[in-house]
Amino acid sequence: MVSHLYIYPIKSLGAVSVSKAIMEKEGLRDDRRFMLVDEQGKFITQRTRPALTRFALSESANGYLVKDAVTGLEKELCTAPSLGDYIPVDIWDDQLKAREVMDGWSIWFSQALSQQVKLVRITEENPRQMQEKYQTGIAKNTSFADSLPLLVVSAGSYSALERKVLEPVNRLRFRPNIIVSATEPFVEDTWSEIKVGEVSLSGAKPCARCPLVNVDPISGESDKKTLKTLASFRTINQKVYFGQQFVPISIGEIHVGMEVQVIRSQDAIY
Repeated sequence: MVSHLYIYPIKSLGAVSVSKAIMEKEGLRDDRRFMLVDEQGKFITQRTRPALTRFALSESANGYLVKDAVTGLEKELCTAPSLGDYIPVDIWDDQLKAREVMDGWSIWFSQALSQQVKLVRITEENPRQMQEKYQTGIAKNTSFADSLPLLVVSAGSYSALERKVLEPVNRLRFRPNIIVSATEPFVEDTWSEIKVGEVSLSGAKPCARCPLVNVDPISGESDKKTLKTLASFRTINQKVYFGQQFVPISIGEIHVGMEVQVIRSQDAIY
């Protein structure tokens, strides 16, 4: 069963917990469609700027309210904002053009971060294509997610990690989209295809983790405990895995409480 749903409207900023969401071809609607970039157009992330956790997001009348916990300032981000020119942006190995978001957003973030940045939005006219081997019949493109559009994690995987670190683990350290109530640790590794309501998803690949999981999503403080502990029992070929990345096979609405049906299984990675 789906126990939690999260979207991250602006990449590397706060999560929004939702009770229902529309699955689109590029992933959950409004998930990582916006991104901050520096003066060279390179994406900005909590990996190097843990202070980005200062920006919390919540649903509002026209989109999402962005609140800066440091200054207390708030600004509403519309889901269909005014957009400016296309600018070249880099996200990992991908180069594409995204449109700058108007209404003073770049200035607002630049002043808060004491750094010249721009807020950009991905568009259908300039999509970010997935590697062909991960594409499905309907899904060819992804969002500003690190790689593929969706991350699914089971409750059992979190419990297994908590037994190792001997303390509760904030689920948002791992930036999941869908948390499933399954109690078997890392059972999502074996899901080659699942169905949530009428929405089908392809289990494309396990998610390799980086030091971002060490960043507390509330305080922004970072230590090495989480990744080090995870690496002690989830390292394969020098990569540390937690969660499974999925790609839509079909679109539609999903909500918390929906049953998750395993359509096809595969061998676990570990």
